[in-house]
Amino acid sequence: MKSNLGWAGFFIVLWLCFQLAFGAGQGLQTTINSDGFIASIEKRVALDLPRLRLANMRFKTVADNASVQKYILQLNVALTSLSSSVYLNSIQGIAITDPVKGENLSRSLYTTDQQIELKLTQIPPPLLNRLNLYAPFMALLIVLLSYVRANKVKTLTTVKTEALAPQPGKLVINMRDKSIQYGADNTVIALPNKPFCFYAALLDYCLQNDTACLRHNNDVPEELLQIANKYFYRLIELGHTKRKRPDFGANLDKTLSEIRSVLDEVFQHHVQAKELFYPPKAQGEGSRSKMHNYALANNDPLRIEFIGR
Repeated sequence: MKSNLGWAGFFIVLWLCFQLAFGAGQGLQTTINSDGFIASIEKRVALDLPRLRLANMRFKTVADNASVQKYILQLNVALTSLSSSVYLNSIQGIAITDPVKGENLSRSLYTTDQQIELKLTQIPPPLLNRLNLYAPFMALLIVLLSYVRANKVKTLTTVKTEALAPQPGKLVINMRDKSIQYGADNTVIALPNKPFCFYAALLDYCLQNDTACLRHNNDVPEELLQIANKYFYRLIELGHTKRKRPDFGANLDKTLSEIRSVLDEVFQHHVQAKELFYPPKAQGEGSRSKMHNYALANNDPLRIEFIGR
């Protein structure tokens, strides 16, 4: 809602700016045009003075009001055809019977023997002439372009922020070099065959069984042993060992202890992430035999990567 009001306010401000600019330009142009018409009227009357029958004290002549009024009317007709905003109302006090309404102006012409007074009228432009119909459309166009631009920048910023946001690290189980690594950390630790295969199998098993319950007082599940054997045979294929397959169900405490020791090194800079990949230790007296579950908490396949499996 606030965003919409902001764009509406932006549109109104732009509209007013365009309208004021147009109005100022229109007013300046009107002044220039009016000055031009005034100068034209003065020049025309000055050229026609010899044939105008005006009163002249020096030559003791009287004015012919009718002929002067006729001249003024003819001049105004010519000005109308030119869309003039300035008209002549009187010369030397001789005025037409139906003068043009507007702003009264006075000008003087000087000859060698007298001063000729001119009364002019300037018609203000209609109010609608000062309104620019293109102003709202221009303002709307700029608002639309700005809106599109702002959304594009916002989208790019969001994408960039998401790209720069720290991504959750992966635990990499590399069968090719029999090592474990977390994320982009340079800490790469190699493991002996038995703990490496058992830990890889434990990860795989817990991914497939997100509610796995692995207790010390129970035998290692046959499925987990089969997965560990599979990884051991894969090490043989990769040329890491020719030894006899170890018994993955024996000496479980020692195997888990070796795994935890390596994980402590791998996650030394990522302590908070370690819990997801760390076989839990027994807590409290008697928990080892009855309640302790060494299954892994992590069941997100996107956080684990097997290389060479």
